[in-house]
Amino acid sequence: MRSKMYCIVTFFILICHMNGYAQQTKRICDTIPYEFIREKIVIPVVVNGVKVKYIVDTGGQTGTMWEEAMEMKAESAGSLVSISDFNGTGVSYQKGILKNIQLSPNYQIDELNTMVLPEVGMFKDLGVAGILGGDAFAQTVITFNARKKIMILNYPYRPRGLKIEDGVEMFAGTTHHSIVNVKVGGEMKKMLFDSGAQGFFSISKDDFIEFREKGLCNQADQAYGVNGAGLVGLGEAVDVYKGSVPELDFLGKRFTNVGSITSPNSRSIIGVDILKYGEVVIDYMRNRFYFFPFDDEVEDMGGAPKTWNAGIMPRNDRFEVTTVWSSMKDQLSFGDEVVDINGTKLTGLPMSQWEIEEIMSTIEGEQAYIVILKDGKEKKVEIRKE
Repeated sequence: MRSKMYCIVTFFILICHMNGYAQQTKRICDTIPYEFIREKIVIPVVVNGVKVKYIVDTGGQTGTMWEEAMEMKAESAGSLVSISDFNGTGVSYQKGILKNIQLSPNYQIDELNTMVLPEVGMFKDLGVAGILGGDAFAQTVITFNARKKIMILNYPYRPRGLKIEDGVEMFAGTTHHSIVNVKVGGEMKKMLFDSGAQGFFSISKDDFIEFREKGLCNQADQAYGVNGAGLVGLGEAVDVYKGSVPELDFLGKRFTNVGSITSPNSRSIIGVDILKYGEVVIDYMRNRFYFFPFDDEVEDMGGAPKTWNAGIMPRNDRFEVTTVWSSMKDQLSFGDEVVDINGTKLTGLPMSQWEIEEIMSTIEGEQAYIVILKDGKEKKVEIRKE
């Protein structure tokens, strides 16, 4: 009788153990539809019962604006997070802790560290609380499919049928950044796949100079200024180069005449536009990165990008000339105040880079004019795309 009872108890414990193990290793495969707004991937998230939206930024670190963090009842971690933004500017933010983060119907994170950010105009314009970096997905495998505008989240296993040898090593480090080797003119260079970066390719200034000296990059023009805003605004004005690399191979997909404008970042970036050419799968747990092209055609990217020979952005609570290309160096200076673009008065316009981009994008043809205010006098200056 005792022997029979022992067998029953042992069997019961075994069943409980098996059920517990099955529960711990439950396979999750959730599809997350996303919005693609102004070249940003935006997904719905529930944090501590609060429904919000976040930008998915594989090149960044999770950050939440202060007001939204308070609504989510984020806890203070009592320390600071130091990062470098788009312009390479170092900045520190208070660290907070988010609780109960529902990333998909079946996947929830109990706790997630977040930078607590001041109000960011771009986030407000997009209606998002902040950004989710690779740290938010550190225990998952995520697939980006731009044709269907979906992300697929797998946990704890890779998608069925995906072989580890189909991918390449990812150098994620402690930041969970999706850094992989990319071949440029036959030479390997570590680059960051950044879903939060617009465009196809952003080359670091250091890489541009190195490639140029090795004959792997062609220079088309040079400017002085800044060409983008980071979390802390515009960086310092520097020399900016425009050009192209004759050939770039991204994990088996070949691109030729790949144009780019240099950035102050320490690392070159493959931006969100790579998703137009194939599926990206990131296995954060195993540090493997996969790219599955939609076809095997060689893509001609058209060479150095055509841009206006004067860049304008909000700065110092007004609109200023922030990039001066070589053909304009005798007519404009970095910091000149701009009050009119091709007949559109800028007085009263919100201090937004997107406002300027919207005006510039509606200009027909490749010639226009701006009006600058210098020494109290207005001066009309012709600009052109080149």
